[in-house]
Amino acid sequence: MYAIIKYKKYGLMRFLSAIETSNAIERNIRRAHLPFTLTKGFHQKMKISYLDPMPTGVINLALYVRIELQQIIDKAMQKLRETSVNGLYPEKIWWTDLNPNRIVTGYEFKILVPQDCVDLSKYDPEMVLQVTEKSKSGLISDFFENIKFDFQGKFVVIRYLQRRDRLIRSRYLYEPILTRKDCLILVQCTEAFCNDRKLSELLEESAWAIEC
Repeated sequence: MYAIIKYKKYGLMRFLSAIETSNAIERNIRRAHLPFTLTKGFHQKMKISYLDPMPTGVINLALYVRIELQQIIDKAMQKLRETSVNGLYPEKIWWTDLNPNRIVTGYEFKILVPQDCVDLSKYDPEMVLQVTEKSKSGLISDFFENIKFDFQGKFVVIRYLQRRDRLIRSRYLYEPILTRKDCLILVQCTEAFCNDRKLSELLEESAWAIEC
């Protein structure tokens, strides 16, 4: 049977690499004494899978982990929280056969930038981006969808969606409108989407047991 655990990765933990993050999560599962299943063969590993890793520094509020367990146990969420490290918080667990990697199509992001660091008049939806690390190019709208600008206190809030096959770093969106480079910028991955549905909604519908 399978469980899907939703973690929140924030604080200093957001600077961990994808491998370091997976190691921290697997240690959390071992310390919580969840009855996980191992792969067969000489070098056995925990049967666990992750969605796409977020770039280092991104606050990930939608870190979904799928793990195969031998049985359902009581108070699994409580045990995970008691053994988790600060900045890697187990928020919810669903007992379900749903496989996120087969249905997730994209992610929702939010960027917070101080108002005195940006000039929104510089935003050009027709700008052509050259994504050097992936040898790709295209319009902003080819990579960032449903872009919305809002204001929250002293911050400009930029919200957008990205498809899994078009994931690029958020800096390609906010750097062209910056007026300064010495400001604090926070990037959050807020949710995983399955077409127009939130993954969390589908998990709520499919799970036979849920722990918060």
